[in-house]
Amino acid sequence: MNKMAWNLPITIEDPETGAPRTVKTVRQAQSVLHEHWPDTSGSRYRAAEAACDSAMHGEAETEKARKAFIDAAIEAHLHLK
Repeated sequence: MNKMAWNLPITIEDPETGAPRTVKTVRQAQSVLHEHWPDTSGSRYRAAEAACDSAMHGEAETEKARKAFIDAAIEAHLHLK
């Protein structure tokens, strides 16, 4: 199993299309944050970026990045499943 994979995936509503987007790994979370995020000015967005970067470099747990991603999604008013 990919060590960057989360135990439980997160599904958010894609801000561009409204379609559900399932995020299963830290790498996917980084991609969504960098390419599809509706508002990159929030403090939780920046914390999620930092947590994902730390996890990718083996400096933090992947679940910490998952929690930070969820917090950023809540801050951005994205619907979570």
